[in-house]
Amino acid sequence: MILYLWELSYYIWCTSLSVIVRVDSKGRITLPKEIRKRCNIVPGSRVVVEVKGKGEVLVKVIESDPSKELAKILKDFTFTREDRVKAEKLLLKEVM
Repeated sequence: MILYLWELSYYIWCTSLSVIVRVDSKGRITLPKEIRKRCNIVPGSRVVVEVKGKGEVLVKVIESDPSKELAKILKDFTFTREDRVKAEKLLLKEVM
């Protein structure tokens, strides 16, 4: 089933979870409501934007906050801010 929608300044072509959206003058895109709903993306959700190849960009939803996951693993362990940043980067690599 193909659904055609015109909303404000962008045109969406949607089949399954594939969508075409326009980029605004500031380089932003809007994820359509259907995509946000299906992927459980709410305000404050974190996503990874990854360049896969020539003209290909992948957006992945991070299911949980790396900081919270790290806190669960380490419990009472304390560490510096620099250590935390390094750990978050490692967790992001695991998610991707």
